[in-house]
Amino acid sequence: MAGMLSTSPASSSARPGQTLRSPESVAFEEAWEAARPGAGVPRRADLDLRLIAPFARWFAIIEPDPAAVALPFRLTGSGFREFFGHDLTGTDYLTLADPAIRTYAYECVMACLKHPCGLWQSTPASTADGDRFNYEYTILPISKSGGAPDHIVIFVNFEAKPVDELPGVQRIEHSTVWHWLDIGRGVPPASIGTAPF
Repeated sequence: MAGMLSTSPASSSARPGQTLRSPESVAFEEAWEAARPGAGVPRRADLDLRLIAPFARWFAIIEPDPAAVALPFRLTGSGFREFFGHDLTGTDYLTLADPAIRTYAYECVMACLKHPCGLWQSTPASTADGDRFNYEYTILPISKSGGAPDHIVIFVNFEAKPVDELPGVQRIEHSTVWHWLDIGRGVPPASIGTAPF
């Protein structure tokens, strides 16, 4: 199990754990940062489409359900449709995850909203043929209407394989490396984040 690292908001100087992240992940956080008012989180409407455009194909918005353990997709880029073979809008992300980590994954996303903070991880997935490949998640909180954070935005960056050669995913596995992203309010307590999802 990889240790949890926390980082400070995106900047041009090196940060703890930043070398683990791709330049695309850092650029996505910087686009999110440009949309937020002061120390708050961006409203969904304030996300600058010009800045988000480079990530649009692998960009998604999830609206966690506080009344149930569910993380339904509200918006997904075209890459998700191509990758999974159908539109994921309305699909609960947790149905794609290993059943052993579903509750934990939900709790980590809720921690991103309650704290608030971001989350970065490198995650293996398995295919129906038994192959495995890694992809990178960058998760950040947003607000639908300007109040407390209630949605998350996600950028998925695939590693090692050209996107047009990616196989269909059968199951999302436990993350191999991950850390919280401190957006100016610290990170959740150590009791959350003791095992990757």
